[in-house]
Amino acid sequence: MPMHKSASKGADNFPSLRKLVKDRLLKDVFEAAEEKSHGWKILVVDPGSMAVISSSVGMYDIMERRITIVESLEKKRAPFPDKGVIYLMEPTEDSISKLIEDYANKKPLYGPNVFLFFLQRLPDPLLEKIKYCRPLVKRVKALSEVNIDFLAKEDRGFTFDMRESFAPLYSRQGANKFEEVIANKLVTVCATLNEYPHIRYSKSSKVCDTLATLFHKKMDAFLAANPSWWYHGGSSKNDARASQRDRAVLLLLDRADDCLTPLMHDFHYQSMVHDLLKVERDRITTQAETQEDATETEAKDFLLDEKDELWVEIRGKHIAQVIELLSARIREIMNSNTGGALGGKKGDGEKKMSLTDMAAALKALPEYREIMSKLSQHMHISHECMDVFSAESLMDLSEIEQTLATGMDDEGRQPKMSEIIDRVELCLRKMKDPKARIRLILIATLSANGLNYDDRNRLLGAADFSRSDGQTVDNLKAMGAKMGGQKKEDKAGGGGGGFFSSLVGADSGDDDEDEDGEIAQSRFKPVLKRILQGLLGVGDQPLSFEDFPSVVPMPEASSGTAASSARGRKKKHHGGVEGSARKGGGKKDWNKAHGGATSGKKPALTFTGARSVVFTVGGMAHSEMRICREMQELENREIIFGSTAFVTAKDFVEDLSTLS
Repeated sequence: MPMHKSASKGADNFPSLRKLVKDRLLKDVFEAAEEKSHGWKILVVDPGSMAVISSSVGMYDIMERRITIVESLEKKRAPFPDKGVIYLMEPTEDSISKLIEDYANKKPLYGPNVFLFFLQRLPDPLLEKIKYCRPLVKRVKALSEVNIDFLAKEDRGFTFDMRESFAPLYSRQGANKFEEVIANKLVTVCATLNEYPHIRYSKSSKVCDTLATLFHKKMDAFLAANPSWWYHGGSSKNDARASQRDRAVLLLLDRADDCLTPLMHDFHYQSMVHDLLKVERDRITTQAETQEDATETEAKDFLLDEKDELWVEIRGKHIAQVIELLSARIREIMNSNTGGALGGKKGDGEKKMSLTDMAAALKALPEYREIMSKLSQHMHISHECMDVFSAESLMDLSEIEQTLATGMDDEGRQPKMSEIIDRVELCLRKMKDPKARIRLILIATLSANGLNYDDRNRLLGAADFSRSDGQTVDNLKAMGAKMGGQKKEDKAGGGGGGFFSSLVGADSGDDDEDEDGEIAQSRFKPVLKRILQGLLGVGDQPLSFEDFPSVVPMPEASSGTAASSARGRKKKHHGGVEGSARKGGGKKDWNKAHGGATSGKKPALTFTGARSVVFTVGGMAHSEMRICREMQELENREIIFGSTAFVTAKDFVEDLSTLS
């Protein structure tokens, strides 16, 4: 069924995914309905479409388009026979049945103007079902597919919010149904981006192999059904923008190829907040100053999303850098002409800002209340993270994780596995949280290429595991998880070998050392970093077509082989630590090496070359989301990243347990 053209205009050559979604919804749904009926309308949504709208469009934007009320399709609703109605739905059997119920009675709920919009292609059987409801059909003024069936959580990050797909995909029981859903949703992502991408996938993954073929067929069908739709790298006959960029590459990855990354502790702000604190659908509850008295606090809910500019700025920074930056910004305000009465002195910027100091600043500077309140909010959250960090001795735990995963300790020594197992056993006996014990044993199992019988029993005994906990560890094999970590042979865990090691090399690589040759604080690097370097043609070598084949042969210019290597250019070093801190020098570096409290927005993004769309089946970790953003900024190459779900370590362990 034909779709509307994208609403994105040419002034912005690099619009964010969220902007594209917002423009499409406002133009192709609300403005399209307004053109045919000028009165106030009701908007009726199902859970899927409500999530899509919430992720990118504000209620103010909707109300501006003459929407008087938003109602749930799932709930009983009051009749509005004098008003038109817009239905925005997923094309599912359940939603269509509820739609028809609204017109099954003699007195329909709404007036004579009905607009039907679906997030993706409406299957023919469901279209026929609608046609048989004559009271509905005679009221329909528009029926269209908007092709937006995903959540644009970040400017260049999307999720399908499909954690329920984990067990079927990896147990292969009912996998076909979920592969079909994922492929359909990916088509809507590419339709929104105006991309008809070259498709590459992880050869070792059965899921990716199947998904690549299925998506290719569905994308071809979409192209055939929408002859007026344009795509980057295609003919400029439909739109001049088609010739401005080459065709994108869609890379399909499998969580099973790197199960370590979502389990490892990462001390960058976004990862830490989601890992250590309670965050539900981007909402967090923390202490905030009351409106009446800035020295008093109360529990308040906050959204950690793209609308919070400070969150967007600092989420990828190391926690120590975040606290230092927030303190310096607050003190900068206190030391300004307006804040001089507070007695701020030169050099105070070096001093840490306490929560009490912030409360005093808020009270004394009412004109800065809004910005100070936001700074205070994130200072509270970051301090909560550090409270958990200290209470759970995460510095020491992270050091064990790093040594397990890389086979190298913080002194650059490669200990024997027996030494590491002793340390893990001791750590397990001290741990109070059973979920934390499972997490550590999973890391040990993955790093050791599968624990031997004696070591496994030692650790399971130390962890005091239940039978179901032990089964969760065994489910790594059921998932097809790649073992071995990032290490050299005959040391901690032995050589991982095979596909996994071919991605990361024998060790972390020389780009993980600082200018003095000292081993970086985080020896472990998410496998995704090397994959992206290969995909963009900026690593040691381009991404292997043997390990990551394309569905159809790719032109040489798009394969990455023509891209210049990054090895010839001067290395760029980031201020943030890559995921963990070590004892001694690492702890010292937290307060020294992660400075940079200066404020100021980054310049508008500009990119070279074609887009890369990276999609991970089975969940993407927050550290991987950060890697995508860092690589995008470093290389000036646009990277759109997405997954069936964005997951924490807790989420991943829970998903793994469902394979039992």
